Amino acid sequence: MSRLKEHPEEMRRFVEANVRDQMLRDAARGLMLLDQVNEVTSSLHQPQRRSLKQIITVVASLAACLLVALFLFEKSERREAAIETFVSVASLYQTDSLLQNGDRLGSRTIEIQRGFIHLQFDDGVEVTLQGPARYELIGPGKTRLHAGLLTATVPPGAEGFQVSTPTADVVDLGTAFGIEIDAEGIAEVSVFDGEVEVIPTNQQGKRLLHEGEAVRVNQRHEIETSPFDAVAFEKVWPVASGVAGSTGAFRFAPHWPRPMGLVQSDTDIFVLPEGYAQLLNKPLGVNITAPGKVRVAAELSPSDIPAGTRVKSFLLQFKPLDLRDDRATPPNQPNPDELARIVGEITFDRPVLGLIVVGDDLRASDGLFSKRGGQFPQKGRALELSGTPRDDTVTLSEDRRTVKLDLAAHGAFGDQVRVIVDQSLKN
Repeated sequence: MSRLKEHPEEMRRFVEANVRDQMLRDAARGLMLLDQVNEVTSSLHQPQRRSLKQIITVVASLAACLLVALFLFEKSERREAAIETFVSVASLYQTDSLLQNGDRLGSRTIEIQRGFIHLQFDDGVEVTLQGPARYELIGPGKTRLHAGLLTATVPPGAEGFQVSTPTADVVDLGTAFGIEIDAEGIAEVSVFDGEVEVIPTNQQGKRLLHEGEAVRVNQRHEIETSPFDAVAFEKVWPVASGVAGSTGAFRFAPHWPRPMGLVQSDTDIFVLPEGYAQLLNKPLGVNITAPGKVRVAAELSPSDIPAGTRVKSFLLQFKPLDLRDDRATPPNQPNPDELARIVGEITFDRPVLGLIVVGDDLRASDGLFSKRGGQFPQKGRALELSGTPRDDTVTLSEDRRTVKLDLAAHGAFGDQVRVIVDQSLKN
């Protein structure tokens, strides 16, 4: 029954099937009554035929069942129309929920045993659940996590978003945070960015948490400092960020070190979601907008994304380990003998509006999106698009959701691609 409550369409079908079943049962009872009457009249050598009164009784019975069914359907539709919806299902991944992408939700409880559900509130707040979890939508800006794990991203303008737990209320002050409730009902709150206020349910004291801090609120409603450890949320990050899947070398960037120039690996392309979804206050120049493979600069398809478009940025970086003895001054030219090559594909749950791969445009867009990429001077950020075997290749799929990178980096010189993804709010 809890599954039916999660999906109004399934509930409607369930009610309809039960009404049809009851109608058939009533009709069958009417026919059985007629058969019994016929048996009695047959024994008295009466003609075996149904009287007009009996026929009228059966017809009236069927008509009554039909009227009841229509009444139930209309009442159900009126009830659903009266429910205020304020959340959309953005994506689901390997979950047992009956919800579907694009479903509109109002006040209700969502319960899953496995998988992930990514929700988008009408004010831009994004919440991702990891099963097993039980999460209640109380109203716009007010929710309750009864059990399980979630992450929440709250953009500017939506501050005050609240998640209640069995032991504390968590009030956002413009941030990204995670909550995990253990088997004993104890809530642990971790702040990834910004600030949250943690208020015990007994209203005795509260704590302001900043980025990189975590607390536990025990069953006595006491706030205990906890070591910050984001490992518990690693599985939920791709879904929460809007990444539908990846193959090959893609890996989410760690929270520290902050400067992306220090995030290095010979075997990984790091993915960094850059802040919150935002409305562009001016046109944004991008280098690739057309689907297809780009190997040389002449194949770029530059364009401007119009002002007023709601977007989110992802920085993709491949930077091999820099093992030089003196790394204070990067070399002026890459060493071809230190070539490292890597290939991978990443798919987003929304269409890609454009890719930025040219150095000047990467630097120009740092101030708009980057909290990390622009904090550390980096050489060789742009892709090398000359068409030689030692250069880079980038491909945008026909459905504009998948980006394939075939990158070559030399020593201290890395590669970066900024992916601009559509984040328009669609009711």
